Amino acid sequence: MNRYAKLLLYALMPYSISLAQTNDIGPASEIDIAEPISDEERIKFLFNVAHVYFMESEFDSSINAYERILAIDPDNIQARYVLGHIYIRAKRYDKAEAALTALVKENPDDYQLWNNLGWLYATAEDPAIRDGKKAIFHAQEAMTLAPNNHNVWSTLSEAYYVAGQYEKAYRAITHMAALAARYGQGVTREMVESYNKQIRKCKRAMETAKVLKGDIDSE
Repeated sequence: MNRYAKLLLYALMPYSISLAQTNDIGPASEIDIAEPISDEERIKFLFNVAHVYFMESEFDSSINAYERILAIDPDNIQARYVLGHIYIRAKRYDKAEAALTALVKENPDDYQLWNNLGWLYATAEDPAIRDGKKAIFHAQEAMTLAPNNHNVWSTLSEAYYVAGQYEKAYRAITHMAALAARYGQGVTREMVESYNKQIRKCKRAMETAKVLKGDIDSE
């Protein structure tokens, strides 16, 4: 954990002690001294802690904080949205699938949810979860809702790739690059490097597939 994260957690520590004192920890005299803490304040505190852990890639700790938020407020939409994303990062694929599927049913016009679910099916390391057909379906749904969003086309490309449709994957990723150049905002150097890597990967796979197809046709 870096210095910034430690400083933030130290700053929050007195507040966390007050929170602990309102959860039947310690003698009654300590509880009487502490000011009452509302659920809203607990949630705000947990959001801060969860964010710090996420920024430090300590996903299990971040997940624990978000799940504690949902224990207080099961319908907290912000916590549910973020958890779906972090479950993927933490490779808790079953939980990610359940969380995102529920959110998509409740919010069918939210392209980001369709996109995240498509990305899950396209990139999960667990073969029981990875599914090219499902990835394409969800990525296409996201694309119809946000046709000019480059992230959506990146997901669609990855979906085609995992399904073995390499030419479509290459076309999708090159279209993504054009959209990112035209509409993309906040595209970082790391994102550019990731996209370029994806372009090279899809191009190699497409060219290899064409060569192999030519060898088969010539026989």
